Amino acid sequence: MALSEQQRQKKLAKKKQKRGSAVKQKTPSITPSMKKAKPYAICPIHECLIPDDLFVSGLGELVVARRAPNGEIAMSAFVIDVFCLGVKDAMFLVMPESEYEQRIKARMFSTGERDFEKLHQTCAKKLLDGVVDFAKELGFAPHPDYKNAYELFGNIDAGACPVKYTYGKNGKPFYMNGPYESPADIERIINTLTKKCGPDGFHTLFRLTDAMDDYFM
Repeated sequence: MALSEQQRQKKLAKKKQKRGSAVKQKTPSITPSMKKAKPYAICPIHECLIPDDLFVSGLGELVVARRAPNGEIAMSAFVIDVFCLGVKDAMFLVMPESEYEQRIKARMFSTGERDFEKLHQTCAKKLLDGVVDFAKELGFAPHPDYKNAYELFGNIDAGACPVKYTYGKNGKPFYMNGPYESPADIERIINTLTKKCGPDGFHTLFRLTDAMDDYFM
């Protein structure tokens, strides 16, 4: 019996507690000053990464990287909440491979609390498309920089990914407040969820943050 992505990641998380082929494409003409992701979408895929416990923790980075003709790495990174809010942050950067490895990936791996795994580009796109659609259904739009960063996927066919992704937690949206969400942000999110799902149609977990501490003290 095939495991879903959530089941597979839960098994990996428990185990931790106890201790793509790129399609040959036309070389683009790219200038170093470009800030748009779309021109890089015909470069070969370098790698795609997600945390191996993404569907356990609910929050993490999805990275898609392509290699430019000059050897630099064009990277789009998305902070995604697969339980509720969708794409909370997004960015597109072009940098030398050494900087990508030593600054971007080193920071991602530096916490020591989670590992990252590679996934096929079709599955990276399918996962991202799904979380955006899920959040939109709840009333949450992706981060403003999402549109440009998403262009790096180009014509990758998400339908070719065989993995099934399920969003939310235990069959319902699950909202966990983030460190930069103010009491006003939290109230807006709860009101949006209540309007869409009803008062009993979602779960919440509130954590005291600096913003909340300043508000209540």
